[in-house]
Amino acid sequence: MIQPYVTEDFQWFLESQPWLVMGSTDLEGRLWVSALCGEPGIIRLSDDRTVHILRLKNTWDLVYTNVLHNANVGLVVINFGQRIRIRINGMVKGLNDQELIVKTDQVYGNCPKYIQARGLKAARLAPTVTSEVVHDISLDERQQAWIRQADTFFIASANAEGKTDVSHRGGRPSFIRVLDERTLVWPDYKGNMMFNTLGNIVENPKTGLLFIDFNGGHTLQLTGYCTIVWDLSVNDQASFPGVQRLIQFRLSDVIHIRHAQNCAWDFIGYSPFNP
Repeated sequence: MIQPYVTEDFQWFLESQPWLVMGSTDLEGRLWVSALCGEPGIIRLSDDRTVHILRLKNTWDLVYTNVLHNANVGLVVINFGQRIRIRINGMVKGLNDQELIVKTDQVYGNCPKYIQARGLKAARLAPTVTSEVVHDISLDERQQAWIRQADTFFIASANAEGKTDVSHRGGRPSFIRVLDERTLVWPDYKGNMMFNTLGNIVENPKTGLLFIDFNGGHTLQLTGYCTIVWDLSVNDQASFPGVQRLIQFRLSDVIHIRHAQNCAWDFIGYSPFNP
């Protein structure tokens, strides 16, 4: 199911979407996840292996600096309302004032599991000239509460060679547990049986997480390290019905961006696959 090129039906889907999520690696080797939101047409293809992503104006994001020294990126383009997602892994071959160009290495679709249905609002949030960017090394109480209530996040991982991948994770609010201001844990449920993220974590524990405020356009980007908890206790199994393993994340840095994007979504309903 993994191909090096974009099929015709995937191309139509990609070019009709207004936003995407991208994983990249900074100069220190840390992984980050970014959300880029514009209008339909932000993504276009010049051929079946070349993806052009419109560079957003007046948007602060480290993805544009990260790709200058590490070209490996992972993308996921997701339509929450239709519960459709396409993943693309590849290399950045060009970046200018107008666009970012990615050559594809791996392209594939994923099942609709654990995607909460949301509809993109026609009315955009008011654009801000300057986004408020806050850096820290731990989560404050409001950020911890945000994560506890989250039903969706994205995780970037990379193998030992640095090949990057981004994946979606979802569940009901409180499926992510905040153990302390620097430690999170969440259950890993049966997915597409490809184990892309888990395989990368085994080789390279560096990971990045992204949480999105779907109402306010704010984002919370975390970078750190993941470990897989294979041996589950009776209490773990009782706390997370149906869990197959746990993922523990220890963060090293946090970037909180207020008014990071002008996209907003209406909540429609939880995934029927959620435990």
